[in-house]
Parts: sequence; structure tokens; C-alpha cells
Amino acid sequence: MTCQELDRLLYPYLDGEFQPEERIEVETHLATCESCTLRVEQESAIRQVLRRAANHSVQSRRAPASLRAGIQLGMKQEHRRAQQLQWLRMGAAALVVAAVGGAWVTTRPEERLHFVEEAVRRHSKRLPFEIANVAPEHVEAWFDGKLDHPVPVPRLRNVSLSGARISNIKDRPAAYISYEAPPQKAGEEGRRIGVFVFDDARQDLDAQALPAVQVDSSNGYNVAVWREGEIVYELVSDLDEADIRKLLMEKELRLGNVPLPQTPSLPIRPASHVP
Repeated sequence: MTCQELDRLLYPYLDGEFQPEERIEVETHLATCESCTLRVEQESAIRQVLRRAANHSVQSRRAPASLRAGIQLGMKQEHRRAQQLQWLRMGAAALVVAAVGGAWVTTRPEERLHFVEEAVRRHSKRLPFEIANVAPEHVEAWFDGKLDHPVPVPRLRNVSLSGARISNIKDRPAAYISYEAPPQKAGEEGRRIGVFVFDDARQDLDAQALPAVQVDSSNGYNVAVWREGEIVYELVSDLDEADIRKLLMEKELRLGNVPLPQTPSLPIRPASHVP
């Protein structure tokens, strides 16, 4: 795929209208083309701004109840039609579980893998930060209003916050926050840790609250996924899985969410790279 071909397919891609094999072709190109990746991120950010402006306009200028009801019904019907089309194109029905007060969709294993691979790909590109060398609360304030969801910055022990920028995971706008763990030996570089923060209000993703965490591997990186309410976190690092779990456990200890374990501190070790 060329940059010109992607330019023609950009908006269908952002709208999620691609079949899996088509999306893979686009994302393969994005993995090696920084200019197209930046274009996708910019268009995604513009859509978020327009969506917020539209929401503000609707809230400030209330339409008649009958008109709102008609629009909502039309949106539900269109959403239902789009879902049915997607299920037919995928060749399988999504598993929908109804519950009191709403419904949720369990993420398919291959879809979860796509989220993991996307996080690894974006983390490894080392794009420049939009804000750097500031405290976590300043990063949270900087993201306020730039995304449609809050961005609680994880307070991780024994690492320093390097910077942050707006990113996305697949079609979901996300905050990207970068940390650096101290080097193990003199002369070595610190170990990079990236955390993506994005909204999952519909509970589509199979992510549990800490201390439960699922760790997957891709291209030599470990990816830990967990949620805090409607917010999902993806931590990407070449640290070993045991050290990632220890890092997240210590985060919970600082918040007083779990009892203090009676075990000695473990040194941070490199990850075992996946061939």
C-alpha cells in the first residue's frame, strides 16, 4: 500500500468500515510510515474536537423532546443495522449478554491481540512528546479537554515520568504516558515504560480491575491490561512479566487497595524476548 492509496482509504479506516484483512493492510503501512501515522492521529484528534463541539451544542440548545426521541430512535436503528452488517461480514455473530441496566460484548481473542499489537507498535515508534518533564497532576491537567474522557495518570514507584502525547489504539483516542525505569548498571540506558489510557464506557474489552491483570506478549514486549471503571490501561514494556506485576502491585499498595505482602523487593529484570 502507498501513501496515496491510504489517503483515499483514510476516512473509511477511521470510521471502522474495513474488514479485518483490509485493516491489517493499512496498519502494516502505518507501522513503517511516520507521515501517514501522524496524519491518522491528527484526523482522529480533529474528530474528537468536532464531537465535543457537537455534544456541547446539543446540550446548550435543547431540542424538543419529540425531536430528540425521533433522533435517538433513528440512531439506534442505524446502529443496529451497522452491527448486523458487521456480523455478516465477519461470518459470525458477536456474543451479546443482556444484564439489568445494559449489555456488554465480550472481546474476541483475535480482537484483544490486535489491541496488544497496536499498543506495541505505537510504543516502539518513539514519537515526540507534546508535554514533558512535568508532574503527573500537570499531565492530567494538560489532557483535560483534549480527550472525551479523563486521564488519571498512574503513579508508579521507582520510575520517572518522561512525557505524554495524544495517541490512539485502533479507532479509540488515547493518552500515551511514558516513564523511564533506572538502568541496572552504570552506562546503560533506562528501561522505557509506556501506558496507554483510553475509554471503554461500553465495557467491550476483557479487562479486570487491579490487582487482577492480564499480561500478553508481542514482538519482544510485554503488555499488561487492566481497568479502573470505564477507563482501560495498556502498559507496554520490555520488563519481565514478574516485574510488571510487581510494579502494578506497588501502585496498588500506595493507594491502600491491597494488604502489604511480606516479601522482599525484587530487582527489575529485562523481559524474555519472544522470537
